[in-house]
Amino acid sequence: MNKTLTLIAIFCLLLFASSCVLASKAFIIVCPDRFKSELSRYAKYKKKQLPVKVITLEAILKSSPGVDDPERIKNYLYKAWRKDDLGYVLLVGDADIMPVRYMVLDRVTEPAFNYAFYPSDLYYADVAKQDGSFDDWNAQKDGYHAGYFGEVHGEKHKNPPINFDNVDYRPEIAVGRWPVSNAQEIRNVVDKTMNYEKTAAKGKAPGIRTAAFFASGGWMDSRGTMDRYISHLPSGWTAEKRYYKDERDDKTPPVNNAEMVALLNSGAGLVIHAGHGNDLLWDGCFSTADLKNVHNENCLPVMFSVGCYTARFATLPPYEPYTDIAGVEHKGSDHGEVFTSPPPPPAPYQSGAHNPTGLGEIVLRQGLNGAVAYIGCNTGGQPCALTLQEGFIKAFEKTKTPILGDCWKSAMSYYYDREHLATLLPTEDWYPPSIFFQGMKFMLFGDPTLRMPEVR
Repeated sequence: MNKTLTLIAIFCLLLFASSCVLASKAFIIVCPDRFKSELSRYAKYKKKQLPVKVITLEAILKSSPGVDDPERIKNYLYKAWRKDDLGYVLLVGDADIMPVRYMVLDRVTEPAFNYAFYPSDLYYADVAKQDGSFDDWNAQKDGYHAGYFGEVHGEKHKNPPINFDNVDYRPEIAVGRWPVSNAQEIRNVVDKTMNYEKTAAKGKAPGIRTAAFFASGGWMDSRGTMDRYISHLPSGWTAEKRYYKDERDDKTPPVNNAEMVALLNSGAGLVIHAGHGNDLLWDGCFSTADLKNVHNENCLPVMFSVGCYTARFATLPPYEPYTDIAGVEHKGSDHGEVFTSPPPPPAPYQSGAHNPTGLGEIVLRQGLNGAVAYIGCNTGGQPCALTLQEGFIKAFEKTKTPILGDCWKSAMSYYYDREHLATLLPTEDWYPPSIFFQGMKFMLFGDPTLRMPEVR
């Protein structure tokens, strides 16, 4: 009996120690000063789970060094990671109010002088190199390269390395963004997140342990990959499959908008999509127009799509209209502008017509229905993105109390290893650099400390 009690005591101590390790990871919320009061309720709630600090963007920009606002934020986060064991960061603000770091690809498009810029919040998550030193994502500083961060070669320039700026890539911090622009949107997301953790994350909502998998066709056959995802679902979870049909017929219900709405309204807790997409829809199965029929505020899902553009939240220079770092407006190469020299980098803030919206933003911040978090690509997605989804599901499977940001951070490291980013070399094809920077284009819209449903 004494031996049994001793073993129980040891187990309890170990369990307590593991919970303390999680709680010791600090959480920083970065927001514009005008939103700080709106976030006080949320910060107070989160302090019951882990150490929380709300810091204003203005305070960071005033005190932290850097060549521009994104680097000032990153320097602040790096120092907090080194000093305070920072584990999670929530950036509160859309591209008009919270700085965006644009990475660069040598994409072959002559009117754009063979360059393209893409938003990347991975920049804020990957604060350090392997030796622990600050990673500014800007190893090449000669000439115009000094203003090009996270530069990837391999499409136009065929000489190695693909990783031209020697980006470490692996995230030290789990970073999410609430792409909001006003107080009402903040209140919506705060209410959704708190309600979710109090009910759905504790397994009190019907259907929350249902994972819906939508394979709607597209650039590759994702059905076999989704079958593999399903094999990694945690114990107690149920899979709902909606697969397109060709010579392979899985005899699932059809892939269409009505099926998606029905599964959302039944309380599905995880919704995974592969197939074509654009700014406002998943091809053939979901769009922003469907939200009027979605009534799931008591049981919201985490949504993850590898379709193109569904996590759109900022302009894509130099193809689209943008404001450059000198404040000059450009109409973009898609609208007749021809760049005869390297295009000037975009400003870290893009507003008005330069701040388009997307499905991921809308399902998160518009009202109390939709989703509690959204992961997706802010531009074109490629087949290799399925590796990110698989890494996410595998991380989710391994943890009894999954944390959204931990699963996403693990997915990024899984992608780095599985797609061999450290050894990728250019070929005559365009695809190797696309593999490399795929993860850089994916966004997490949601609080990275979000507690997902416990594994039974």
